[in-house]
Amino acid sequence: MVSKQAMLRSAVAPELRDWVDNRLISAHIRIVKPMVAATVLNAVVVIAALVGQVGWPHLCLYAFSSLGAALHRVWLAAGIARGRRQKRPQKIMHAFFLNSLWLGLTLGILLALWFPVVSPDAQILLTIAATTQIASAAYTVRTLPASATVYVAAQALGLVIALARIATPTALAGLAILMLSSALLIRMARTARDLFVTRILSDRDLAASARTVKLLLSEYEESGSDLLFELDRQGNLVGVSQRFAAALGQPADALEGTAFQTLFAASEQQAALADLLDRRARISDLVLACSTSGEEARWWSVTGRPCFQVEGDRAAFRGVITDVTTQRLAESRAQRMANFDTLTGLPNRARFDAALADILDGRSAGEQIAVVMVDVDHFKEVNDVHGHPIGDALLRTLADAMAAWIGESGLGGNSPLLARLGGDEFAIVVAGHDACDHAVRLADLLGEQLFAPLPVDGHEIATSLSIGIALAPFHTDQKAQLLSYAGIALHAAKQGGRAMWEMFEPGMDTVLHERHALSRDLRHAVTRGELRLFIQPLVDITSEAKTGYEALLRWQHPTRGLVAPDQFIPLAEETGLIVPIGEWVIRQALAEAATWQNGETIAINLSAVQIGSPGLLPVIVNALAETGLEPARVEFEITESVLLHNSAANIEVLNNLHKLGVKIALDDFGTGYASLTYLLTFPFDKIKIDRRFVSELATREESRAIVGAVIALANQLGMCTLAEGVEEPEQLATLRQHGCRMVQGWLFGKALPFEDYHPRRIAAAPVDPPLRLPPARKRLQSQTYSRRARA
Repeated sequence: MVSKQAMLRSAVAPELRDWVDNRLISAHIRIVKPMVAATVLNAVVVIAALVGQVGWPHLCLYAFSSLGAALHRVWLAAGIARGRRQKRPQKIMHAFFLNSLWLGLTLGILLALWFPVVSPDAQILLTIAATTQIASAAYTVRTLPASATVYVAAQALGLVIALARIATPTALAGLAILMLSSALLIRMARTARDLFVTRILSDRDLAASARTVKLLLSEYEESGSDLLFELDRQGNLVGVSQRFAAALGQPADALEGTAFQTLFAASEQQAALADLLDRRARISDLVLACSTSGEEARWWSVTGRPCFQVEGDRAAFRGVITDVTTQRLAESRAQRMANFDTLTGLPNRARFDAALADILDGRSAGEQIAVVMVDVDHFKEVNDVHGHPIGDALLRTLADAMAAWIGESGLGGNSPLLARLGGDEFAIVVAGHDACDHAVRLADLLGEQLFAPLPVDGHEIATSLSIGIALAPFHTDQKAQLLSYAGIALHAAKQGGRAMWEMFEPGMDTVLHERHALSRDLRHAVTRGELRLFIQPLVDITSEAKTGYEALLRWQHPTRGLVAPDQFIPLAEETGLIVPIGEWVIRQALAEAATWQNGETIAINLSAVQIGSPGLLPVIVNALAETGLEPARVEFEITESVLLHNSAANIEVLNNLHKLGVKIALDDFGTGYASLTYLLTFPFDKIKIDRRFVSELATREESRAIVGAVIALANQLGMCTLAEGVEEPEQLATLRQHGCRMVQGWLFGKALPFEDYHPRRIAAAPVDPPLRLPPARKRLQSQTYSRRARA
């Protein structure tokens, strides 16, 4: 490839060489005045210091020569800058060359003459004056290397002669240094000139490219669907096209100079746009509402980036605008369909669940929340007799009527929420300190209003409502349980003869009693020795050696048999029993692992309730101390629920565990809400890939892609990956191919008691004393409501 310098020397394009030389001359002209001022000041200092040591004729000659050369250089520069000298650049460069020779000889000749005869102090001053001007030439005349060379050489030669005439060892050493440094400065000046030429040629090419791109963009804007815009450094529109102006319905001249962000309605997105423009940061698909009046809403998607500033280009920022109004309206409709019932226009189940969760979370002390479940009696008969269109019309009529009746009930201040959950089922939420009384009064009102048949599309349809009520916090503080209790009360109302309402009572559902019984038995499971620890191997995928085990809890109930963990672990978490049970598991698992001769690791699951327990860390520290087990052999597994709630406190607990030397693994990765966010929250040692992805490795390409991505991500972050549920050799082969480090599953062993995997142990594991569990809470005694609607 031909270099820029070679292109300058080429005779094929002399106009390019002249253009470059003119740019070099212009660059030097900009610093002529500071250069001349420094030269004159230098001469004044030298003359003042040498008065009395050098004859006046020499001093006057030096003064007039320095001043004349300086004025001549200023005169040359001023004439070129104002365009009075229209000469070829080579002649101008030659003029500067002669002037530089004049300036250099003025001090160089006198240095050779004066130096040996002046005092040592004056010699130091002359040396400083000469070296200062020599050094400054490397910068002030860097774009004119010939001038810089003669300027430096003339002064350096004079100083060399002066030092040689003294001929002391110090002077000769200084002479050598001076020669080397002068040569280096001349080389630097030439290098600076080459770099400058390269840069201005690059700027020229860039400007040409920018003009070409601008031409292409203009053609694209004329034929494309998107709009192009340009902004200056203040964020104002420049170069407004007719298409852009037409899209806003304003003249192009009126938009010129308008602040770009003022085109959009005030919003968080508009503030973000203004901030990005102020910081000259890239804008990527930022959707903003156009600031228009008297028209339908319009949205624009803005993308842009700062542009390199070139000569003659006013734009400091360029971008493209896409009209996304159609997509935005479609998204709005889709969002409404996702949150509102299409038949009645009421909030649907998803919206109701979210709203109820927010109401429960925001409940203040002493405030009650009543959930009123409403079901239309004999609705199936309406569909069978009159047809589904009439049934749908009945639901619409009932929805409008119930909204009106709620308004008449005097509950407007309590902001009740009415929703259709699906089919013929509706729900109402009433909040307030007297929510229970309001819910009862509302249930009475709904029953009274349906005594007379409803007119529906020319039909008189007689119907009634069955209603169930549950209260928070009287019955429960949990959303799911509150809805379940309201549903149970609704079922009781239907079972009681319909056209009535019931308040939930604990005895309404045998399932609830069953859970209470299971919870009661669980409280005694530890003290009776019914809990057992099983282990399942954790296998290194390369050697297929069992490098560790996961501790799994089982409950051997005397009458129920072996109770699965998914039946009693959630119950233990809800009742708080998971804390003492978890302490027992930690002690037993660490004690068993301490007897293993091959140093295998032990993995123990921790729930969010355990992480929130203040006694967790002391239990782990004591268990490690009692068993003597190395912390590096202990691994605690958590799920994303630990980080979902009270994350700051839980992360502090995890950090304290890390400081002990134990490892932390993230279990069931990819099945929660925001797994990637959690990887930034805490430095996990291991990621466990959920079995639902592993089970479909051989049948679904999507599962292979997800598993491969998770493994690659973990490897990049320096985290170990373990795949659960490996049952087939094909799954193992796929995981090995993707770089997974550990596996777990039936292919290498099921969950079995400790002794099945370690029949010969160093010593029997210690048996913890029976746990002293806290007493069961007394049942809250309170009045319950139950009545029949008036017939």
